[in-house]
Amino acid sequence: MARRAFSVAFLAIAVLVGPVLAQAVHTLEGRVALPNGQPPQIPVKVSLRYNGMRVLEVFTDLSGRFYFTGVRPGNYHLIAEGDGQTFETTTVSAEVGLLSRAPQTFYQNISLHPKAAQPLPSAAVTSTEALDPNLPPVARQQYEKGLKQARDNHPEKAIKCLEEAVTVHPQFYSAHVALAEQYAKVERDQEAAAAYQKAMALKPDRVPAYVGFGVMLVKQKRYDEAIAPLRRSVELDKKSSTPYLFLGLAEMMTGDFQSAESNLLRSYEIGKPPLARMYLANLYELKGEPAKAIEQLKAFLAESPNLTDERRAQIAQVIEKLRKRGNSKK
Repeated sequence: MARRAFSVAFLAIAVLVGPVLAQAVHTLEGRVALPNGQPPQIPVKVSLRYNGMRVLEVFTDLSGRFYFTGVRPGNYHLIAEGDGQTFETTTVSAEVGLLSRAPQTFYQNISLHPKAAQPLPSAAVTSTEALDPNLPPVARQQYEKGLKQARDNHPEKAIKCLEEAVTVHPQFYSAHVALAEQYAKVERDQEAAAAYQKAMALKPDRVPAYVGFGVMLVKQKRYDEAIAPLRRSVELDKKSSTPYLFLGLAEMMTGDFQSAESNLLRSYEIGKPPLARMYLANLYELKGEPAKAIEQLKAFLAESPNLTDERRAQIAQVIEKLRKRGNSKK
């Protein structure tokens, strides 16, 4: 219903802001990991900075994964905030889409630096599954090899290792999730879905599989199907901005405006992603509330210092169209 309800003003946003998003629809994702390859035991705040200014900020999920959507081409810094005890604040560089005009996903992992004189816990301590006495050594070895190949951006090699891990130990939840991510990376979508579903069946109270599956479905524009896993993920973990962002988008695209508004606002409250502002502007226009749409677009401009003058002018045109539309109702 929502897709049929797009009005002229919303189409203006889609057309005029479209070039902004065409420059900003790249996704930057990766994992934060300790030197032993395991994720930290607590969520880590990851900031995306451009020319020293914060652009976006999110927390990692339970597997150490983070996503930044709506990233314009450029050279950025990723900053993983230290916990004050085990690891230091760590900064890495990330290059996004400098030679690409089409939307793509870019990958940059962050290997945390341990604090001086603070020994890191072993992999067996940082991973609950590694404590499982039923986990065969071969499965653990192949899983760790697969993670390394994934960190080095070799998805096909990672897939072979992870497939071996789940063959040896079919109950290996983390290996199924990692395998699904690598399948999705190389667009083996049916296999990715099967791996996510297997993981969800194994541990229905764990978050990463729900998030990964839901985000994959949204990227495929299968919005109806994405809602259930994303809703389950936010029921289990209310601290990550990304699931709320993708859930809000899926709900908006299926006509559930009330839920979409709540979840997009929650996403912004947690991680301050400017893209949430854009989605909210679209939502408010669909709801016939141009003043609120204008408010969100103005906030988007204020919080996006690296936009070009051309893009700012285009959004200003959209704001003016919405203002005229609002005045015509008075």
